Amino acid sequence: MFTPLKYIFCVCIVLATHLAIAQKNIENTDSLAGRFISDLRAGTTEKLFVQTNKNIFVAGEELWFKAWIVNSLSHKYFSHSKTLFVDLVNEKDSAVAQLLLNIPSQKTEGLIRLSDSLPEGYYWLRLYTATIQKYDTNSILVSPIYVTNKKFPSTLVATPIEQKVKLISTKTPRLVFYPEGGEIIAGTNTTIAIKAVDEYENPVKLEGYINDNIDSSALTWFKTDSITGLGKISFFVSKSKNYAANFKWGNQIMKAYLPPINHYASQIAIKEQTPTTLKVVVSQGDSLYQKGKQSYILGIHKDSLCFASVGVDMYELNIPKSYFPAGISKLLLFNEAQEVVSERTFFITKPKEELFISTDKQNYAARDKVLLTLYKGDSVLHPNFTALSIAVTDDNAIKHTSNITTNENLVLLEPTNNTSELELLGQPMIFKGKNYSKQAMANKIVVKQSELPVDTLFSNIKGRILNKKKLPVANRVVTIYTNKRFYLFDTDTTNARGEFEFSVPPYLDSVTFTLQVATLKGTKVDEKIIINVSSPFPKFSTPISLKKKFPIEDLDYISNLRNTNFKDIYKGTGKEWLQSVFVKSSIKANTYNTSKRVSSFSQVITGEAIQNINRTDASNALLMIPGLHLRGGYLTLGALTSFGASAKDEPLLIVDGVMLAGGSGPQVVPDEVGVMSFQNSPVMAEIARISPDIIDFIEVLKGPEASYYGTMSSNGVILINTHRRSNFSSHYEQYGSLVYNPASYHLAPLFNTPDYSNLDIKKASFNDNRSTLYWNGHLYTNPNGKAQVEFYTGDVNTNYTISVTGITASGEIIQKNASIRRN
Repeated sequence: MFTPLKYIFCVCIVLATHLAIAQKNIENTDSLAGRFISDLRAGTTEKLFVQTNKNIFVAGEELWFKAWIVNSLSHKYFSHSKTLFVDLVNEKDSAVAQLLLNIPSQKTEGLIRLSDSLPEGYYWLRLYTATIQKYDTNSILVSPIYVTNKKFPSTLVATPIEQKVKLISTKTPRLVFYPEGGEIIAGTNTTIAIKAVDEYENPVKLEGYINDNIDSSALTWFKTDSITGLGKISFFVSKSKNYAANFKWGNQIMKAYLPPINHYASQIAIKEQTPTTLKVVVSQGDSLYQKGKQSYILGIHKDSLCFASVGVDMYELNIPKSYFPAGISKLLLFNEAQEVVSERTFFITKPKEELFISTDKQNYAARDKVLLTLYKGDSVLHPNFTALSIAVTDDNAIKHTSNITTNENLVLLEPTNNTSELELLGQPMIFKGKNYSKQAMANKIVVKQSELPVDTLFSNIKGRILNKKKLPVANRVVTIYTNKRFYLFDTDTTNARGEFEFSVPPYLDSVTFTLQVATLKGTKVDEKIIINVSSPFPKFSTPISLKKKFPIEDLDYISNLRNTNFKDIYKGTGKEWLQSVFVKSSIKANTYNTSKRVSSFSQVITGEAIQNINRTDASNALLMIPGLHLRGGYLTLGALTSFGASAKDEPLLIVDGVMLAGGSGPQVVPDEVGVMSFQNSPVMAEIARISPDIIDFIEVLKGPEASYYGTMSSNGVILINTHRRSNFSSHYEQYGSLVYNPASYHLAPLFNTPDYSNLDIKKASFNDNRSTLYWNGHLYTNPNGKAQVEFYTGDVNTNYTISVTGITASGEIIQKNASIRRN
């Protein structure tokens, strides 16, 4: 059959027009979806949760913890902030312990050794970032603990669990209506959730019916239950009618009016659910119906886009459930102006992912091996990569603080069971009324998480150089370098104000920084180096609403804890556990860090002894050490082979591993711009510049003991070991060279347990009274979703709780417990 060319041409034009419109619709939908998700993610915040090994401690024990920093929407790991602040505060909000943790490295587990001098009472573990502390103090995570102490006991009174008193109302209940999609549309079958509550917001059980303003007969009946106060109605809505709920209360029939019909509203509703699809209906009010109005649908889960569509007027569509992960999701309806006009929350049920905890047996003997297996996956063995922390602790030492805290971080836990349809209909409309058009978004001021200030604790070190007149010195070369644990070597030249600055990457605890000052020619000069030191921890008061206490009912358990000596059980993993014989001695315990002492045959004077002699000058106290003398103004160790002494006869001076003077080591330019002179002795001058309050101890080596330091040690060696920081000063300052250990990132040690596979240890006579048998804050499942750990039971007959906390790669928060028995 012959077809005129003009008809073919018209068909082509129509097809091309439809294709162009379809392409534009796709572009508009993509653009809207992109703006919406970007805005959603820009508003995310940090949320914290924590696991501790237990809640009740004896002074002297160890508090282990693992912190998790997650995105408030996706619940996935979040590392905008670089530093997590952790402190343990008392009743007065004073910190008794403080740690800094590095978030990007994911090393957010820690150890706090509770001092044996802590007074008995409640303490609170606080965790926060700089952003949370500044912008959202209610998101600070505060977890209570209780510390017992025989030396400083409290007058603790048993506090039974507070029973919530239900107030009885005598007033008429109030009905709250939740139309599906947020609106009632004429000409549709509408579903509405009803919630009945009293004046104290307690749920109320009642029955009633719905009628309209024209016909008093019942259109449909409803019931609410006594647990949730929820009920549901469904009926066809007529255009010109108003509707009311009627219920009997006492001897009267009470009436509550439903929201009026909105003729300018749009609605998204789920008409039907099958095992595989959602049948969705979009309805328009009479004033919008058949006006050719376009609308967009976005389906979201947490902060991810799962579905997008576009349609005109009233329409239906089937959405595969496979597009959405398990859990709660939302459908959002946008009008032509790209404003959210309706939303519907729904729940997708899929094979349930669980954390399975199993042990090789349920009951164990003393010092018995426990094999613990963890598996994360669903019922058909689909594994899920998971980061975990685990504690195995005596039941008596655990109080589940989630029962007594109202911390909003608990909302991070996803519902594990299918949420009821009534609860979903009652979900708040979060996005309704918000506009996501290009113009609206361009005018919106959004404070993005990525634009919030990031803490720069370890990004720079600043200081000044001053001469003897306390004036700044320009053009001085300041060198900074570190010890072997963390390599850094850099130089900076002071400006006209004598200032210098170094940028440094993050580093861990116990990193020693050494700074030295020299001329542009490289000659070391004796000028003052000043670094202002301030605590990296912000000062603030814990919100009272977060500072909760858990009740303590068993006072006998607390009394027994006071008489328990836990010090003797934290020894290590090997033969340390065989040291079960303790000898009392009248020798005073060392007051310095003996691990830094080089020789047991050396002469030592402690920082405490130095301050007792002279609080301002350590050089005079040094002369109290046998063998050290001043001869002709020079410091010497032992006898001399010549009649006169000189600088070359002085012992080598080393401060925190850095050679400063003496021997044939670095020499100080005499009085070029120096600030003081100690007769002729460079060594005594250097020592006089070190504040006694930062000295831990001074060790003097001579003869074979000093030979380790090479030919420069032929006159002996003076080793000065300093504390991490001064106990009295708010800044560091020394002349010519400065050594200090600033606050830095904490790295938790390994948790020690006895190795009872060694029969000598297993048969040893010590009492293994550990309340925490095992702790691991850095455990990961393998590609098969499994993780295994081994540990040994102690000697106490009790039940132990296995507490596991973690997060999956998909952002699922995990909290699960199991138990074992030690018979």
